[in-house]
Formats: sequence, structure tokens, C-alpha cells
Amino acid sequence: MFLKRYKNLYKFKPYFAKYKSQTILLVICMIIASSMGMVLAYLMSEQLSAISNINISKMVKSTVFILVAVLVHHTTWFFWDKISAIIGNKVANDIRNDIFSNALSTQYQIIKNNSTGYYIERLNDDTNEISFFVQNVYGTLVDVATNFTFLIIIFFLNWQCGLFFSIGLIVLYFLDVLKIKVELKHTKKIKVLSERLNSKMTEAIRGIKDIKGLGIKNEVCMINGEISKQLAVKNTKMKVDVTLLERLRTFCQWAIDCSLVFLCAFWLFPTGQIDVLVILIIFNYKSLMYDTIGFFSKLKGYYVQGDFKAQRILEVLNDDIKDVFGNNTISNKKSSIKVKNLSFSYGDKKVLKNISLKLKENTATLLIGESGSGKSTFFSLLTKLNPVKNGKIFIDDVDLNNLGEEELTKHISIVNQEPFVFNDTLYNNLRIVKPTATKDEIYTACKNAHIYDEVVSMKDGFNTILAENGSNLSGGQKQRL
Repeated sequence: MFLKRYKNLYKFKPYFAKYKSQTILLVICMIIASSMGMVLAYLMSEQLSAISNINISKMVKSTVFILVAVLVHHTTWFFWDKISAIIGNKVANDIRNDIFSNALSTQYQIIKNNSTGYYIERLNDDTNEISFFVQNVYGTLVDVATNFTFLIIIFFLNWQCGLFFSIGLIVLYFLDVLKIKVELKHTKKIKVLSERLNSKMTEAIRGIKDIKGLGIKNEVCMINGEISKQLAVKNTKMKVDVTLLERLRTFCQWAIDCSLVFLCAFWLFPTGQIDVLVILIIFNYKSLMYDTIGFFSKLKGYYVQGDFKAQRILEVLNDDIKDVFGNNTISNKKSSIKVKNLSFSYGDKKVLKNISLKLKENTATLLIGESGSGKSTFFSLLTKLNPVKNGKIFIDDVDLNNLGEEELTKHISIVNQEPFVFNDTLYNNLRIVKPTATKDEIYTACKNAHIYDEVVSMKDGFNTILAENGSNLSGGQKQRL
């Protein structure tokens, strides 16, 4: 029920539910580790009591038990870390795959309107935050259970001190909650700037050829530098605000310690309600007990930050503006295309208005128009990069909107002025379109495209590694490939 308060985070429950057996093992490890932590708290008090009373046999006995408890505790933690890492990495992989798949299924115009950084940040940092949520939370719960035991023991030793510390811990907790709110406020702004900086740097690297050719290296550096400066200012502001609250928390902690001294010196000790041994045990435990509030705050921080990161990922996963395809196939494969009353607008700007034409099979047709007259838009509609909403396009008398995705891409290809290629071997780039293609088929295709001789003349031939976006190829070579 607690998780449901963080509705964005709760929607990722199915990702973890897939790994039930590993999660059960994780809980078992958590219970054992917590139990050993509680046992350690008791054994430490017994050890201190034995030292104070110079009881050698009790000292040795409690020390041996402490070593055994520590060994079990840390062995369990080792397996806990291993299992949680397995779950975290599997969940991260599942979320990334879904983000990537959803992005590729989103309408082209939506993808185009978002920056590269918009997707990169969500694929990396945000996904890691969610995938290791269980690991962070369960680990912190173990720490809370262990250290909370120290407060319970203090209550048993002296209820007045226990009550005093409880009030102090509540004050510290609210200071930590305030720190979490401040961090979240800054994080939201930092994420926006981080996305912008990632996008600008990605653009600059991809456009290095034109940047150098136009001699605008300094100008591009200035633009990136300004965003980087803004990001640094925001990070510094968050660091300063958080550090201030941490210092205030530390001061309050010292104030609680000093107040405890006065409490013992002027009330509890003179009235015989506490003895020296109890005071020693309480002072020995107090720093560990303070950690309990730190762990409670971390726990809340994981939920708050996790819910924020979950919201950002859901913005991609829940983007319902997807490509829509039908189920029809083309049986009369003449490859004729008819366009009826086709219109298209980018917002309020109308690019195409009631276009009608017919492209006959086995013919070459030249589309001519001024820059911005809608030539590229027409081809984006023909390949369904943009949805056909106003008007109709028919391929062999089958409505384009009724064609299945594979059926459409099987019958229509487009060679852009700057084709995209992957940072992989030339051979793998060709096979990605048809994984079952044989070498003979690939060689024949290259010969038909008049690129075969150029490929085999390269040092590594078809095993030549193509640089990112094919920067080690000419424009004509990319187009023919």
C-alpha cells in the first residue's frame, strides 16, 4: 500500500514481478541480515557489560558470538548483493528494451520534436535509478531494522533517555525530509539542462564535418559552454543548499548529545535512575542510533527520486502517438501508386493541399518544386514516416493505411540524400535489412548498385568498419550501399 502512494513507481512493479524466485531469495537474505544485526546490538551491550564488570568468561563468550554473527551477517550480505545485482541488471535491460522499442514505434514527427538527450537520459540514469530501486530499498530496510534495535535497547535501559532520543530523532528526520525536497527541486532543473547539453554535444559530434567546414568551432563551443555553465551553477546551488541542511542536521545532533549530558548530570544520575554502565552503553549506541534516521531518510529519498525518474520514463513508455498499421497485403504486385486529395500540415502551416496523382509501374517520375514546397513531406507520407490523415494513398489499389508494417517496407524503399549507416562492418550494415541474405545475394546487390568494385578495393573489403554515420564513406557511396 505504501508503494501505491508513489503511483509512477508502482507502475514498474510488473518488471520486478517477473523475477519472483530471485526476489524471494533477496527477502530471505534481508531477514537473516536484519536478524544478525539485531543480535549484534544485544551482544555488543553484553560485551560492554562484561568489560565494565571485568567478567573474563562473559567477555570471551560475547566476543566469539559477535564474530559469528558478523560472519553470518556479511556472508548473507554478499549473496544479497549478488542477487540484487542480477535482478537490477535484468530489470534495467527490460526497461531499456521497452523504451527503445516504444521510441522506434512512436511517430517520426514526435521523435523529431524531442531531443536526443530526452531519450539518452531516460535510457541511462533514470533507468538505473528504477532498476536498482529494490536493491536500494531492501538494503536500507536491513540497516533500519538493525539500527532501530539500538533505540529499543536504550528504551529498555532507561525509558527517559529513550523518549528523549525519540523526540530528537523526529527533529532530525524532518530536517532530512526537507533536504530530500530541496534535492528533488534542483534535480528537476538539472535534468532539463543535462538533456540539453547531451543533445548539443551529440549534434556537434555528428555534425563535426560541417562545423569544421564552416569554421564555426568556437561558436559551437560557446553555445555548449553556456549550457554547461548553467548546469554547473545549478549543481553548485544544489550542493550548497544540501550541505547547509546537512550541517544544520549535524549541529542538531550535537545539541541532542549535549542536552543528554545535562539530562543525565542534573536529573537521572543524582536521582539514581541511571548508573554509569547504562550511560556508557547509551553513549556507545547513540551514533549508531542516529544512523537509523539517516536510513529512514534515504528510504524516503529512494521513493521520492524513484517516483520522479519513473515519471520521466513513463513519458516515453506511455507516449500513445504510435505508428498505426493495418493487416492487408498486396496481391496484385504491379507497384502502381495513386494519390487522392492528399493534404498535410505542420501545425498551422499547410504544406500539401489536395494533391492527386498517379505513378505508373515501371516508370520513372521526377517530382519538382521549390524548397519547402512539400517534396520531402510527400515522400514521408508515402513511407508513413508521417501519418496519412487527410486524403488517400493507394499501392496497387490497397489503402496505405491498411497495409501491415512489413508489407509496406517490403514494397517501398527510400534513399535519402544523407542515408544513415550503423557503426559496424559494411557487411553487417547490408545484412541488417535481410538477416537471411547469403553472401552471393549481397555481392549481387552491390554489383547492381555499382559499388561492389569499390568495396572489394577497400583494405578490409566487406569487413570494413564504417565510422559513426558512415563518415569514412563518400555521400555517393552511402547512397549506393
